[in-house]
Amino acid sequence: MTPLDQKICQLASPERSVTEVASLAGCDRSHVYRCILRYGLTLKQRQKPAPRESAKNRILSLADGQRTSAEIAAQIGCSEKHVQNILRVHNAERLPRGAREGELNHGYRGGRIVDLDGYVLVSAPDGHPQARATGVIAEHRLVAEKSIGRYLLPTEVVDHIDGLHLHNAPDNLRVFDSNADHLRATISGQKPNWSPEGFAKMQIPSQIRPAYPRIDSYGQRRERGDVRLLQILLAASQLGIDSPYLLGTHHHLERAQIDYSEPTKIKHALVGLFPEWVKDHTL
Repeated sequence: MTPLDQKICQLASPERSVTEVASLAGCDRSHVYRCILRYGLTLKQRQKPAPRESAKNRILSLADGQRTSAEIAAQIGCSEKHVQNILRVHNAERLPRGAREGELNHGYRGGRIVDLDGYVLVSAPDGHPQARATGVIAEHRLVAEKSIGRYLLPTEVVDHIDGLHLHNAPDNLRVFDSNADHLRATISGQKPNWSPEGFAKMQIPSQIRPAYPRIDSYGQRRERGDVRLLQILLAASQLGIDSPYLLGTHHHLERAQIDYSEPTKIKHALVGLFPEWVKDHTL
């Protein structure tokens, strides 16, 4: 046994690692390893880490058809694209393409959609004869049907007594047999509110009037979202912003950068954005 081997044997201990013995003996680790084999020395062994479950297996274990790839990626600590690739390659259960329904959709607004005319649309009951192709129906018609205990006829019209399209309380709705009856009761005797452009076009002889561009101020305001925004502001000012009939409307106010934190600010926005309407009506 060489003096170096003897020194290594003296330093060898289950409490010391190969690196520590090599450092104390002034030699390299390979010489210490040779002494371990030659003289049966026992030194401190480095513990092998417990095998980690592969990311692939963890992803597949979380794939239940309910979690999104983003949710799985956040839990695993990898990219969303990696999760999608693993799910596709292994044909794992995953969400179908397209938007999620109901409360699982990030754009969910309490199940209520306000259309460009300021009317509320909700999911139609199964088998409803007047459900639209998209599966929705006007909320005010559903409320009226519940009040009268039957389906409305397509020709029947539901009117909002206070003029607020969002206010779908049963006592604020009345049913007319036809649109003619509805117009007769609501606008009979009123002076038409023509725009200056529309009134000027009416002065043109009828035989050449079709050659002039069509003037559709309502259609233009509707496409801009002004008709919907006006209805939301009117309902907010009269019913209060926390009214259940304003559910699903706040994001339209935020998009228009309207501060609705106080009633006075709502009325200020109404006057500022729709002065012509305010001039002809009483708030």
